[in-house]
Order: sequence, then C-alpha cells, then structure tokens
Amino acid sequence: MLRFLRPNIPEHLSDEQLLADYVGGNSPRSLGMLYERYMPMVYGVCIKILKDPGKSEDAVMAIYEELSRKLKEHEVESFRGWLYVLARNHCLMEWRKAQRRPTDHHAPEEMDRYDAVEAAFEYELPQGASPLERCMAELTEPQRTCVTWFYYEDKSYKEIADLMAEELGKVRSHIQNGKRNLKICMEKSGVR
Repeated sequence: MLRFLRPNIPEHLSDEQLLADYVGGNSPRSLGMLYERYMPMVYGVCIKILKDPGKSEDAVMAIYEELSRKLKEHEVESFRGWLYVLARNHCLMEWRKAQRRPTDHHAPEEMDRYDAVEAAFEYELPQGASPLERCMAELTEPQRTCVTWFYYEDKSYKEIADLMAEELGKVRSHIQNGKRNLKICMEKSGVR
C-alpha cells in the first residue's frame, strides 16, 4: 500500500497505544494500522496451514473481521502473541472444515423410518476408522458432544452451555474429562 494514501496516524505509536485507541474509542484506523504491522505474520501462518494462497488471503481478511469483534471481548496483554494464536486457530478450523467428509442427507419424508432414540446410542464406526475416531466413540455422549463443538466447531464454553442447557462448569468438566480420556485412549492405541 502506498504510504501517502494511508490515514494520518503516527507510525511511532506502540501496539499498546493503538490497541487502547481502538478499544477505548473504537477507532478502526488504529486497528487497521496495528493489523497491517502483523499481516505478513498472519499470512505466513495461514499459508503454512492452508497451503493455498487464495484461501490464505481470504483467511487474512476473515481474521481481521474476527479480530475487530474479539478485541472488544478479551483483554489482550501481548497483541502479537494473541494475534498469532487467533490466526493459527482460525486457519486450523478452516483446514478441519475442508477435511470433513459430507454426512448422509435424509429427506424429511424419510425421517419417520429412523428411531432417534436408538440412533443416539448406536455409534457405528466406518471400516478403517482412525484411532482418534475410535477413541471419540468411547467417550460419553456429553463428552463427545462438548469436545466436538469446542474443538471442531469453535464454539465457546458459553455457547455449548446454552446449547446443552448445562452449567458452564459442567461443560468445562465434560471437555477436560473428554480430552483426558482421548489422550489415555490414544496412548493405548500407540499414538503419541
């Protein structure tokens, strides 16, 4: 970007000053200038994970939009480190979405043939399932649901608690116990 077309914000301002200016006064110019300093790092994280220049460019813009929302919700001490983790998590979620297999679609008129109660307790693994899939199947239903929503669908503890009509502490417990049980199961499977 050409320097003479940039907004009139001094370049000597620190990350903390620009961040405080954005959070305190909601100045998009300050956030834009701050983000511009770290765009090469964010793009590098994205290209390393997504391995596609076009998707990486899209992710850089999506991360900026996510950043503008999340900075108002979180107290950030080290912007660079926090942004790195945000970019990495965003790209990992995008990569995981691309790796998912499509699910079977059943037309509404065919749904009367399926017993929802039985289906909830029957969990049949496909042939050649990975150790992670096998270990996920061994979790309790609340653990499996919470772990899936938290790690694969990027839902917050609060969103999961609302969806499950559970207390926040219960959701944390399901996620922590599920993660521990997955680790134990994976180690038994020989995966470290």
